[in-house]
Amino acid sequence: MDMSMQSTSGGVRSSREVEVEVTQVGSGTSRSNRPLLSVLAMAALGLLACGDESTDPNVDGINMVAGAGATPGAGAGPAQGAGTGVTSGTGGLSTSGNGAAGRATPSAGAGGSSAAGAGGASGAGTSGTGGAGAGGAGVGGPAGAGTGSAGTGGTPGAPSDADYAKYHDPGTGVWEMGTAAECKLETSRIAGGNNLAVIRYGKLCHIQGGNTSGQNFSATKTLGGVLGGRAAYLVKDVPRTGPGTGPMLHEDKVSDWGVSTSGINANALLSHVMAMNGYNSNLDYGRKSFSYDTVGTREITKIVDVAMVALKQAMPPAPTESGIFMQQHVFDKLGMKASTWAGGTIGTGWVGTLEDMARVGVMLVHDGWYGGERFMEASWVYRMSHPSHEDANTAYGQLAWLNNRGGGSSFGAEIDTCAPAAFWPDYPHVGSEAPDCSATTGGCEQEHDVGVFSAQGLGGQFIVMHPGLDLVIVAHNADAPRALWAAVRPAVVAMDPMFMGDDAAFCEAYGKGSYAPDLLVPRIAPTK
Repeated sequence: MDMSMQSTSGGVRSSREVEVEVTQVGSGTSRSNRPLLSVLAMAALGLLACGDESTDPNVDGINMVAGAGATPGAGAGPAQGAGTGVTSGTGGLSTSGNGAAGRATPSAGAGGSSAAGAGGASGAGTSGTGGAGAGGAGVGGPAGAGTGSAGTGGTPGAPSDADYAKYHDPGTGVWEMGTAAECKLETSRIAGGNNLAVIRYGKLCHIQGGNTSGQNFSATKTLGGVLGGRAAYLVKDVPRTGPGTGPMLHEDKVSDWGVSTSGINANALLSHVMAMNGYNSNLDYGRKSFSYDTVGTREITKIVDVAMVALKQAMPPAPTESGIFMQQHVFDKLGMKASTWAGGTIGTGWVGTLEDMARVGVMLVHDGWYGGERFMEASWVYRMSHPSHEDANTAYGQLAWLNNRGGGSSFGAEIDTCAPAAFWPDYPHVGSEAPDCSATTGGCEQEHDVGVFSAQGLGGQFIVMHPGLDLVIVAHNADAPRALWAAVRPAVVAMDPMFMGDDAAFCEAYGKGSYAPDLLVPRIAPTK
């Protein structure tokens, strides 16, 4: 194979780039109470027949008139009012609206008929439950039986901090060692030969080869995405008064922030440079290609430059020198005590231990939640871990590699059918006009949004993240992500309560995204 040049969907990599990176190949509206015309008509007949009037304030707040028959069966009992669902406000993950039970007191005579309680209306992020209609006990007639119908489930709202607090991590302290039972991991089944560590449920479950430290090479790119996400979080509430002010958004132009566009399209967005396609002369859908920014000097480090400009607005003030910011707001906040970054570029330069790499992985697999607080927005993690522009590369998000089902470009584009692929739930999606996931093998459907994503560096430096299993695998000088998962998976499947050692069945379900037992908080696709 001629390795002098490599084309990546139209982008050409130099022999230098290939040489450096080639070993990586290895508020809902409630239903209103409708006027009970038939009930009132029945009550009116009772009045005409018997001349007796009574009220029941418990029927939907409406005074109901019931006829009282002198002879059993002559009077008509009131129909039960419909229960009304209580509408819950937006944003709750699982708040329930409960339909109020309709109540009626029947007159002597025929049993009151019970209407079904109406299902509770579902507000955004809520689900409604219909109230049960109470049967009227009539004298001389059968009891009316009412049954409330269930309300329609609402659309899940944005998860709250309380939801994310269910996840566990070490914070800035030492790692807690997990037992086999706690980790659901039969570690004796992990294949040897790799210098790796396995973290599950935020605990260090297994480490082999020692907590080695080394140069992580291009895994630094994902660390750069974390730096950008942290900076964006610190200025998210700053009002926008013009270009280069306010929040740091993916759809901002690089030039809006006063950062040079040398080497890239003058109209390139932050999302383009983080996806390594901002260099294209035409950024329209279907016209972009992917070209790996190996050392980071062409475009990806511009996200750091933008972040430092944006941070000038931060209150309380934050460092605006990238090295100090990385130390104080990434390494110190995540407890990465053995990590350093050379600075200048996010293409490479991060030296760190397996345990430090794992802290980055745990924070990302928990959607930006770490140490009992929000470290970065879940929406930023989502865009890192999902395809940015399918026309250029389905296997790359924003500074992270993705498991995919074809359409990927360059050496990190592995397809692992025993792990879920990264798809958006709907197409087109924010930032891309793609009509579908652009898969070339299998479809785009998935029950759970739990695609596997990774940081990858020259010579086998990896952080592999499995959101659906709350699992992170980190490695130095190891095999590629698919091989790492093959080495660890038997330990997972052996203690999986559903599949109990059946690897084929596990792969079938997990690979299709229909099995995600440890996804405690649904991942919500951003819309802007």
